[in-house]
Amino acid sequence: MKTIYQYLSGLSALCVLLFAGCEQDYLERSPSDIIDEEKVFSNLNNAEAFLNNAYREVPQLVYRTTNSGSSYFNLGSATDESAQMWGHALSVMDFNNGNWNSVSFPLFWTWPAYYQSIRRINIFLKNYDRIPEEVSGQSASVRKQRLLGEAYALRAYYYFLLYTMWGEVPVLTDPLLPGGSESVYLPRKPLPELIDQIDADLRAAEGLLPPSHPDSDFGRITSVAVKAIRARLLLYFASPLSNPEGDAARWERAEEAAWETIQDAEENGYALSLTDNGGRKAYERIFLEMRNPETLWSSFGPFEGNGSYWDFWASSLGQGGWYGEGPLQDFVDAYETKAGELPVLGYAPDGTQIVNPASGYDPQRPFENRDDRFYQTVLYHGAMWKGRPVNVAPGGMDYSTDKPRVNYFWRKYTLEDHNLYTGTGMAERRFVLFRLSELYLNYAEARNERLGAPDDAIYDAVNVLRRRAGLPNLPAGLSKESMRERIRHERKIELAMENHRFFDVRRWQIAEVVDNRAVRRINVSAAGDITYPVWGNRVFDRTKHYLFPIPQLEVEKSGGVLIQNPGW
Repeated sequence: MKTIYQYLSGLSALCVLLFAGCEQDYLERSPSDIIDEEKVFSNLNNAEAFLNNAYREVPQLVYRTTNSGSSYFNLGSATDESAQMWGHALSVMDFNNGNWNSVSFPLFWTWPAYYQSIRRINIFLKNYDRIPEEVSGQSASVRKQRLLGEAYALRAYYYFLLYTMWGEVPVLTDPLLPGGSESVYLPRKPLPELIDQIDADLRAAEGLLPPSHPDSDFGRITSVAVKAIRARLLLYFASPLSNPEGDAARWERAEEAAWETIQDAEENGYALSLTDNGGRKAYERIFLEMRNPETLWSSFGPFEGNGSYWDFWASSLGQGGWYGEGPLQDFVDAYETKAGELPVLGYAPDGTQIVNPASGYDPQRPFENRDDRFYQTVLYHGAMWKGRPVNVAPGGMDYSTDKPRVNYFWRKYTLEDHNLYTGTGMAERRFVLFRLSELYLNYAEARNERLGAPDDAIYDAVNVLRRRAGLPNLPAGLSKESMRERIRHERKIELAMENHRFFDVRRWQIAEVVDNRAVRRINVSAAGDITYPVWGNRVFDRTKHYLFPIPQLEVEKSGGVLIQNPGW
């Protein structure tokens, strides 16, 4: 193939902001130009710029609802963490009410978008040997080798993302694209072969990449991040959705991969964020600092609006925000008290809370003495924020009559110093894709599933995170089944709003329970009385919702080669 028809929107910005050495005559071409492969890959700067655009579809804090990126949502609003409340992005509610199909659903665009990125990477790999090394500055051979590692790593990551949504998918390692002018349709790769292909790319990438990058290359994938992807991949492959027979060897591989990543990360200077700094708590620092030691890989560029989009999206109308999304009461109930117990065991038919007597929870003071992560994740009625208490009671500055509200706000990833009216206090943030805490939980989960009973290593991996949150250690003598529930609960809290929960409840096959029920909000009266009415009902069909439908047009164009997922 002599020429490449590629859209370069966003490429110039990436190069100008991050890699100033891009060739201008190349970058100034219009998006519809035909790009000559010989010219692109005859220059290391141009080749690098070409590969840079493969980072475009790496997930952010919020997903686009369409490929155009006109509106956004966090996957937490499609599970039991959050509620989406703003009109222009309400398509995400299709996940919650069951109103999605193979013709249209909220993440429909990711299938073609991820394959477009894979195609770009395959073009790069096909032409890699043509790239010369004659360039000033950084050693060209090292730089070229790093780019090769990035290509293998990104291809593996996109196939992993496709796997998390669709299960078995076609694997293309040549620069061809389903539905393109040089279209090809391949059958879906059996799951073990798909995992082996992803693993092979990760193994190839690992030895080509450094463990960290200087600030000038911040956001590029590293060898430690590659190991973290592999650990998550093997954990998913061992989980019930992909492993219905319960093959113990898969859990052993997942355990080994997680432990190897932890060791490698810590040997290369990564560490859990355990200390407060500059008025920020150890946990919240992870999401507000560009260079936090716990972060193994964060997004290539800042999330939408340089980070300001989330501040508007998550903030109340009274703070100048849009209040597009907020935590559900069910999620708030999941935060333990300082006694290490869940505060609420459920709700009576009249909507009153069934209090856990061992928790020390006071229904009249529901936000006192909770897990420290609660205060660094959720803004609640009475919480101090931007110089005043949050007030969601009628007449309060954060009260809204626009539509039913859950009356909580997200603090996680949100800047207190950012004045949404004046724009002062804004600071860039990156979405944390992989961090060390996840690896501790991956290790604990895989080891617990492999062993007959929990051992000290499992307790240690979970307790280090609980201690950071001001909670007591897990009780001794837990059974394998009880430890499983505690680890799953710890993931829900520790990794909240990081786009884990949506996939966790699917790989564990518990979405048919947790995402198939009524969910609640909090209501505070003018007199200060608190009730917990139902906010809505979630719908999850166990016969088909565990996997996404392949876009129906792709199935039809394939002429029977692509087989649709069950139920769709």
